[in-house]
Amino acid sequence: MEKYIIPNKLPSTEVNVLSHRTRRLRQLAKRTEPTPGAKKKRTSFRKVGSIVANSRIADRDAKRIKRNFLKRGIFSNEQKFEDNHLVLVYRHRGKNIYNKDVMKTMIRLGLQFVRSATFHRLTPEVIAQLKVIEPFVIWGYPNITVVRNLLYKYVRLRCDNTGEESTKPVPLTSNKQVEDLFGSLGMLCVDDLVHEIMTVGPHFDAVREKLRSFLVKDPVGGWKNDAHKGKLRSIGGEAGFRGEKINELFQKIL
Repeated sequence: MEKYIIPNKLPSTEVNVLSHRTRRLRQLAKRTEPTPGAKKKRTSFRKVGSIVANSRIADRDAKRIKRNFLKRGIFSNEQKFEDNHLVLVYRHRGKNIYNKDVMKTMIRLGLQFVRSATFHRLTPEVIAQLKVIEPFVIWGYPNITVVRNLLYKYVRLRCDNTGEESTKPVPLTSNKQVEDLFGSLGMLCVDDLVHEIMTVGPHFDAVREKLRSFLVKDPVGGWKNDAHKGKLRSIGGEAGFRGEKINELFQKIL
């Protein structure tokens, strides 16, 4: 009779409540996560109309460069530039440039991106390069307020504290960085950099080589003549030489 006796306790298995809860939460998260869409394959296909339009734009730039240098020359009779003067060059238009000579000049001047600005020493070579990219840039003589604001707010270094060139821009956050990079040139703080750049001192080129271009914004209120951004300042546009009036523009930008 003992073999027919029903045991008082039913068979049971150990259950880990925490592991069950974790598994349920993981399954719920998988159901609620959005499924990533399929990546579109990039193709090198280009429409014939866009190729023709881009080539026409490039030809128009080539004719403009030839006209400026053959008929007008580098120096204009109306404008007199001062050699070894500090100039600020700002690229305000031209997201896509199709003329190779114009793009190479942009890279040579450190203006690879739209809304980038750089300092340069005014020489005949720089004036010739500015003639090539004239419809795409605004340039003039900055004052000490604009130079100081650019160096304090938008400066980016090419080298790290050890002096080695970095692939990413290095922000300038302390005078210790200035001492490490330019201490051998007699500059110990940012104000020394401002003085060296503003006076175009003997170490100006060495300082400029270690500074990246300044990436700034569009002026507050936008451009007055959006349809004439590519025209020269002398004929009612925004591009070209502004002299000391460039400080009024950068007051709106900075």
